[in-house]
Amino acid sequence: MSSTSTNEAQNIAVIRRGYEAFSKGDIETLKTLFSPNATWRQPEMGVLKGDYKGIPAILQFFGQLAQETQGSQHVEIQAIAASGDQVFVWERFTAKRKGQTADTMEVQLFKLENGIVTEVINFQSDYPTVAKFWS
Repeated sequence: MSSTSTNEAQNIAVIRRGYEAFSKGDIETLKTLFSPNATWRQPEMGVLKGDYKGIPAILQFFGQLAQETQGSQHVEIQAIAASGDQVFVWERFTAKRKGQTADTMEVQLFKLENGIVTEVINFQSDYPTVAKFWS
């Protein structure tokens, strides 16, 4: 059994700070956590276009989530682990939109460089259900 290195622990702390900022709508903190050329990758689903490049596009995506769900979206970390400069988050996403309710599990893979997020890749556990929610 291996222990988490100092670098991995710091990376986990960065991601936890990001989740806290997201839940509070703390845009100023979120801006500091992403590199200027960071990319957020996820499947294209309905009103969500898929990939977002750069801090402004990522923040616009977060704003779109809030607008589309009338602020009802909530993300809760279920488990978090790191391997070097990668942090894996198993999360529960809940939201309401247009008379539908989403309650799904997903994985976010965060890639960091010097404690700054450079890329996020989203993996859905139930793509058909999530795609229907966003359509």
